[in-house]
Amino acid sequence: MRFVIIKNYDGDDVAINVNNITTVKTLGPYIALCMSGDTPIRTQFTNIESAVDYIQRAPSMSLSLEVS
Repeated sequence: MRFVIIKNYDGDDVAINVNNITTVKTLGPYIALCMSGDTPIRTQFTNIESAVDYIQRAPSMSLSLEVS
């Protein structure tokens, strides 16, 4: 699983599992990431190419586990 952080159209940070992206498409005036079995995520990307480029280049989010 590889998670990256994007900003949705409303400006909120969203962690997405890039393995679950099925389609990047124009949805009305928005560029949306369609996730398998979930509601499309409207993004702040201006075109499909920049969305795909960012997803491929974005640093992965690391999860840290603390043991006490």
